[in-house]
Order: sequence, then C-alpha cells, then structure tokens
Amino acid sequence: MNTPDPRSASEAVPTPVDSHGAVDLSARASAPAAAGSDAPAAAGEGLHIPLITTTDEENFQDVMSTSQAVPVVLVMWSARSLESKPTLAMLEEIAREQAGAFQLVEVDIDQAPAIAQAFQIQAVPTVVALVGGRPVPLFQGAAAKEQVLPIVSQILEAAAQMGVTARIAVAAEDTVAPTPPEHEAPLAAEENGNLDEAIALWEHVIELNPRDEEAKSHLSRVRFAARAYGEQNTDDPAARADALFAAGDAAGAYEVLLDLLAASTDAKEREALRLRLLDLFRVAGSSPEVSKARTRLAMLLM
Repeated sequence: MNTPDPRSASEAVPTPVDSHGAVDLSARASAPAAAGSDAPAAAGEGLHIPLITTTDEENFQDVMSTSQAVPVVLVMWSARSLESKPTLAMLEEIAREQAGAFQLVEVDIDQAPAIAQAFQIQAVPTVVALVGGRPVPLFQGAAAKEQVLPIVSQILEAAAQMGVTARIAVAAEDTVAPTPPEHEAPLAAEENGNLDEAIALWEHVIELNPRDEEAKSHLSRVRFAARAYGEQNTDDPAARADALFAAGDAAGAYEVLLDLLAASTDAKEREALRLRLLDLFRVAGSSPEVSKARTRLAMLLM
C-alpha cells in the first residue's frame, strides 16, 4: 500500500497558521479545484456519504477523492491526548450544525501512524482541511468553538471560490448529537423515575470528565426536579425559589436565592445557595433574567 502523501497530492505547500490560528487562504482562492475522475458525484440534494466518518491508511485516497467535491476537515487525534476527545466533540458539533457543508474525517494516529507521518504533525490533536485535494493546516491542540467557527467559514468560502461546492445529503437524525455511552445509565435512571440514582450517576460522569457540559446541564435539571417535584422540605427557606421557578417565575426564584445569599454569613450555606442558583441558570439557559442574576451573584461573592 502506498503511504498517503498530502504534499504530493496537493502539489502545494500547506498555508501556515498564523499566531491567532487564522488561515490565509487568499493565495488559493482563485485556484480551480482539480477535476479528479474518481471524485464522488453529487446525487439529488447532495453527496450520499457519511457526514462524520473515520479513515486509515488503506482508505485515505477515498478521503482525497471526496475533497475534490466537498471540503473535508481532517482531525488527527490520540486517546493518549486529554485534549483530543473535547476537540472531536466540538468539531462533530460544528459538522452537524453545518449540515453537510463539509465532511469531518477522524484519524486515530495510533491506528494509522502513516497518515500522521505524511502530514508531519507535531502534536495531537491536529486539524487540517482538504480542499480539492489540497491540505491546509488549521490548528493543533485545544481550541474553543468560537475560535474554530471563523476558520471553518474561511475554508468554506475558499472552497466555493475554488469550485468545491457540493454538499453532503443529510437526514434530520444526522444533525442530532448521538447519546454518549456514559450518559445512557443516568438517562435510563431518569426515565424510570429514580432521580436520586440519576443524580449520583451524573455526578460520577462529571467526576470522570469535568469538561462534560451536557452532563452538568442534565445534573442541574435532575437536581431541580428532585427538589421541586419530590418530597418538599418545609424547613428549607430556598424551597420557595424552586416553587417559583417551576411556576415560570424565574426572576422571582433568582431573587429569593440571591436575597438569602446576601443575608447569610455561613460559608457552607452561601456555597449551597450559589450552586442552587447555578443549577437554575443551566436549566433556564441564556436569558436577560439570567444575565442580571449572574451579575448580582458575582457582586455578592466579591
């Protein structure tokens, strides 16, 4: 088998990433994409290929062929890298949101070392775009979603100018994030009405992966449900906040907890009230009421 060589395939040196992680694609934007005879053909509303897939050395030429028709974002990762899994999750989220504008291809370099060698990567994760068979380095290491989105937009704009304009045909289920295996047990406990068990299971998931924001949101929701709809603690002055929140008065609920926090001098009690507020913030999501309450909370904690 021939080792995939991105430099020879592109006949161009990849554009370097600048100090801010942005990619200068202006030098490539006017170049037409190569019309490879083995490039996948569009069918109906788009290419009938996976939105998110994996590859190895044996199938890498298929990825190069795909990039002749639709941009490919290639992420090279390793289970040995703590930054790899969050990066994969973030890129998968962007791929689903873009709904077929590019294909995300994941490469486990421990299983496909020749690909990593061909791209001469120095760290994992490393993310490279392939447009018309041409590799364009994007970034390496950890990156926030808000940093990556403009880079992806640049790649898509350059691809359009190069004639790489096909899309992937996606169904509604393709744009929905799959349930992580570690979430299945706590979700099942919730479905069965075992809220205390679900809370313990969500806490364990977060202990193993402190970056799992989805699990934190689930935990906040279940803790609120256990308080608001379970056995009421009439001795808990904060219980009124849960009742107000359940009735749709989020601002009133925040005010009750913030007033209690302002009046308390006990460190343990103040921390419990802070965590209770954060639970409600996560359940409510972004809103002007949440922003206002967060501001007052920050001032009270100073």
